[in-house]
This record gives sequence, structure tokens and C-alpha cells, in this order.
Amino acid sequence: MIAVWLALAMLAVPLHAELSERAADESETFLVRGSESAAVKRIVDERFRRGSETAAVIAYFRESGITADDGRRADADALALCRSGAIPNLTMVATPYQRACGETDPLDMSPGASLLTSPDDTVILSTVLMTDDSTPDIEQAVAAIREVVPSAAGDASGLRAFVTGRAGFEADRQAAFEGINGTLLAVTIAVLLLLLLVTYRSPLVALVPLAVVALAYLVTAGLAYGLVAAGLTAVSGQTTSILVVLMFGAGTDYCLLIVARFRDELRRARDVEEAMVAAARRTAPAIVSAGAIVVGAMMVLALADFNATREMGPILALGVAIMVCASLTLQPAVLTALGRRAFWPAIPRLEPESAPAVTFWGRVAGLVHARPGVIAAAVTAVLAAGALAGIGARPALDFSESFREAPDSVRGQQVIRDHFIPGRAAPLRIVVAEEVGGKVQSALTEGTRTPVAGMHAVARSAGADGDSPGAEEQGRRRSANDLLIFDADLRMDPFSEQSTDAVPVLREVAERAADGHTVLIGGTVAENYDARQALGRDTRLIVPVSLALILVVLAALLRAVVMPLYVIATVILSFGFALGVGSLIFTHVLGQPASDPNLPIYAFIFLVALGVDYNVFLLSRISERRRQHETRRAVTEALERTGGVITSAGLVLAATFATLMVLPMEALFQIGFVVTLGLLADTFLVRALLVPALAVMLGERNWWPFKRTAAPG
Repeated sequence: MIAVWLALAMLAVPLHAELSERAADESETFLVRGSESAAVKRIVDERFRRGSETAAVIAYFRESGITADDGRRADADALALCRSGAIPNLTMVATPYQRACGETDPLDMSPGASLLTSPDDTVILSTVLMTDDSTPDIEQAVAAIREVVPSAAGDASGLRAFVTGRAGFEADRQAAFEGINGTLLAVTIAVLLLLLLVTYRSPLVALVPLAVVALAYLVTAGLAYGLVAAGLTAVSGQTTSILVVLMFGAGTDYCLLIVARFRDELRRARDVEEAMVAAARRTAPAIVSAGAIVVGAMMVLALADFNATREMGPILALGVAIMVCASLTLQPAVLTALGRRAFWPAIPRLEPESAPAVTFWGRVAGLVHARPGVIAAAVTAVLAAGALAGIGARPALDFSESFREAPDSVRGQQVIRDHFIPGRAAPLRIVVAEEVGGKVQSALTEGTRTPVAGMHAVARSAGADGDSPGAEEQGRRRSANDLLIFDADLRMDPFSEQSTDAVPVLREVAERAADGHTVLIGGTVAENYDARQALGRDTRLIVPVSLALILVVLAALLRAVVMPLYVIATVILSFGFALGVGSLIFTHVLGQPASDPNLPIYAFIFLVALGVDYNVFLLSRISERRRQHETRRAVTEALERTGGVITSAGLVLAATFATLMVLPMEALFQIGFVVTLGLLADTFLVRALLVPALAVMLGERNWWPFKRTAAPG
């Protein structure tokens, strides 16, 4: 068995690098299936001559005012970029003073000189257009640009340059993920190794689960690459990062259950294989059930319309399924081969049956048995108070807030926002039937006011200002299907919530002007709006489906309905507690009142699935002890015998998710913080106190509607 897993892992090693390369291309990750903005991107890619052009905007800034030498520097940089050959699929480089390269096209979308110079003459913009929007090519292009232009800190003369625009944003976001899996892996292994050494005081037992998970992770990466290469799913850097955390956290815990039970069995059996068979037989149902809950919850994510959520489901489900297989095959094989030596220096010896010594968890179990109502009420009050603290919507993170430290593209956007029409860096893209193109363009740029802060939402569309010859055609591009595209700039920050709120109003105005003809609005701002709407729809679908699935698995495992219902309710309560307390801490302690839009659904899936997952370990032991004792005694004995290992498992999982907080992306930091907080609440309040207290209070009613004859006490 060990040889089989080693062979599979070695075959998967080169595929791991291939998976990382596929994950680097996130050009489709944050789009919404079937959305208007995704349709715009598809139409532009398929039906226009140059396809979807991605722009890098170079903002040259001198606080005292741009000089003639600065203009010559911008022109020289543009020529250097044209001649370097380092930018893939380059179509144009333009400055306020010249088109350095790119074919002359009366239907081009390059703005006139007045649109590239700020009104206060402190900023000039150069535009670099390329047709390929794949993330690796964008990264290469932005790196080449930054090699040529002055740095954001400034050159010898004090001229500063920022590379922003869609290409700059994408490159900086991807740079934040570079090496992220290696960092996560190193931090995760260090944290887990420390916890396992403290818990078991044995180097081998600490290393074995990590080695098992590492091999399972490599096999998963190879199989995941196969799914991606076959076109069955997609993958992103965010998905691979969470895969590392999930597999090492959940996988280590599955292995710990077998380790703990194996150690107990070695104290009762002389033969190592006999002890392992007994340990595996008694832990396998709990591990399979727990794994099935997580796999099912992850697969429900495949129902999402938001690509980043949908693509995460199959790969995470695959990882957990492989981990369950490894924990039930590879882990027992390794421990059997090592025998009692695995626990050196604290080697378990044969012990005669005797009354167990009073332990910490014995005292906790006694307290729960004596005061179940008081404990249940107190814990519920604490969790409910925390959940109520989160009432009230928090604004969504905009692009500038998504990094823990602002990169070049964010600072460039801030320069443009302060000195230009803010939307210049991320314009709307409108696809419209040719016969109503002018009418729609006029409606959006001249006659439209939105209810957003009483401002004009659209400041201009390319060529609408009449500042250059052929202005009526400037900025439009025609496809073979009699469609036009043009760009329009927002007067507000395109990454703000105000801009996102303006999208449905603008679409309504455009549709009225089109009078039944084709008109679609896309671009970054529209994509953000469509993503926000999709996340709301996905949550309303995924939450009830996940809960129903988890209820079915628990009911099948426990052959009861009452206990699964309140277990799910308690985990939902801990989820609300984590979200509410997390909101307070983000807003009032960490100074980050904005929230990642993905946070609620990701936190729900991980906390509910994993929270129920680890309750399964306690519940399965209660069910096992129920064969010998009445329910109240079965609960207290199960808590006493499993409290230590289950709490260790919860700490391991919480510590693993906490590693997400070392990453530079605010979204992953928030997910890591909230999930860690929720897992700690679930470990020390829900699983250790609330669920046992409720089980003691309900007694034999836990097993309704199936009748069981109470075992003798």
C-alpha cells in the first residue's frame, strides 16, 4: 500500500507544476456564467477583428507639472516598448503626442491628446494595448513596461510613473499570489508539526500524518490537472491555496483520529495488526461520514454562477475524497509498519482494565451531566450575542482595499482619480447594434444622470468629445455582424460601490435608447456588479442545498432526526458568531470596515461543513457507547474519551486556516480570520459544551423517530 501511494505521488509531481501554471491564468475566474458582462467579453473576443484588447495605462506624474522633457521621455518609452518585442500580441502604444506603433484605423479606440493630459498638467497617460488577455501574457507585458518606464518612486529628475489599467491590476493581483502556495505550505507544516509534537510528544507520530497528507496532496494535484486539461473544470490561484489549507487541516485531523484510536487499542491488544484493524474498523465510519459531508458541501459549490466559486467545488471535493482514502489506507499501513515505535518515546504498553483516572475532560463531562440546561443557555447566549453584533451590511472591498499593501496599479489608479475623470483606468465597454450606436452613445454620455450621489455616471465615451477628426466614428469598432463597440468612462472611482450601483441604471438607459436592438454593457465595473448579484443568488441556492445534504448524511449515520437538526443549528450559530465578531474586529480593531463579497458564502461552507464534520467524531462515539449505556451516560463517556483528540483536531484545523492570514490579499485574510474564529468557537463552545449539554437534556428523545431500547446502565 505504501509503495502504491509513493508511485502515484511520484507520477503526479510534474503535474503539480502544470496545475500551478494553469491556475496562473485567471482571465475567466471572476466572471459570471450567463451574465451580460461575460457576454460582452465573449462577443468582443469572437466577433471583432482584434478581439478583446487589454490596456495597460502608464501614468506619468510630476507634482510641479509635466515638462517638455517629460513628454519626450514618454514618447521615447513608447518607442522602446514598440521595438522591444517583449509585449505579447501588442497592437498599439500611444502617448498624448504620438502613436508610437500600431496600424492607423479610423475605427480605432485610442483617445485624443486632450484626453491623455490632466486638466492641471501634472499627469500624462500613455496607453499600451494588447489582444491577449491571458494572465501570463499580461504579467509578461506589465513586467516589460515597468522595466522601461520610471519607477513609482521617481527617476533622477523626479518624474514618477505608475503602470495601472486592467493589465496593471491583473498583474499586481497575480503577483500577490506568486509563491503563495509555497508560503502556505511552509507555514502550515510548521504550525501542524508544532501542535502535533505538543499533543503526542512523539516525532514520528507528528511526521506521519504530515507525510500522508503531502502524498495525498500530490496525487490530488495530478488528478486535478487531469480534470482541468480535459476541460471538466477550471482552476485559479485562490482554489489551489485553499486546497492546501483544506487538505492539510482536514487530512491531518482524519489521521489523528486513527492515531488516537490506534494508541488506545495498543494498550488493550498485544498484536499490532490486531490493534490497527480494531482502530480502523471503529474510526472508518466516522471518517467516511465526515468526509462525505465535506465532499458533498464542496460539490454544491458547482451550482454557483460565479466562476471563482463554481470551479472551487470539484477540486476541493476531489482533495477531501483523496484524503479520506489516504487516511484509511496509507495511514494504517504506515502505522502498522512502524508498530509501537511510532509513539517513541511515549510508547503505549499493555495495561490491565482498571478504573480510569479523573481527567480534565472527565471533569468537563461531569459538569455537562450535572448542569446541562445552564451550560446550554450560557453558550447559546454568548454565540447569539456575537451573531447579533454582525447585524448591518458592510460595504464591499473595492480593488484598492483588496491588497494589504497598495501595489503600483492601485497607486496609479489613485493618481488618475485625483487628476482625471476617475473611470479612465477601467472604462465601461458597450456592445450595440450599429443602427442605434449613436443614439445609445449620446444617451449614456450626454443625457444620463444616475441617482448615485447626484453625479453624471458616464463622463464621456471614446470619441464623443469631438476633439479630433472623425469624432463621430472615433472610438467605435464594427464587427461583421453590424455591431459596434465603444468605451465610456465613469466620473467616479470605477472600483467603488457607487460605480457598481450605477450599472443597472446605465443598462436601463442604454436599453431604452436601443429601442429593442442589441445593447450590452460590460467591462470591469459591470463585471463587479454581475459578480455581486451572482454571489447573492448563489448564497440563496447553496445554503439550503448544503444544509439539506448535511442533514441527510447525519440522519443516515445516526439513524435519527432530532440530533442532526440541533447539531446543524448549533454550527450555524457558531458561523453567525464568527461572522458577527469578525465584523466588529475588522471594523473597530483592524480599521477595515469593508468586507470581501465572497466572505459569507465561503465562511458558511467551510464552517458548517467542517463544524458538522468534527461533530461527527463525537456523535459517532456517542452512538457507539449508546449500545452499552443509556443516552445520558453515553454522552458523558463519549465526551470524556474523545474530548482531547477532537479538541486537538479542532485546534489543528483552526491553526491551518489561520495561515491564510499571512497572505497579502485582504480577501484571504478575512476568510482565514473568520473561519479560524468560527472553528475555535465550535471546538471549545459548541462541540465541547453545547452539543453534549443538549444531548444530555434530550436523553432518549435524541434518537426520534427511531425507537431504541435503553441499554442497561
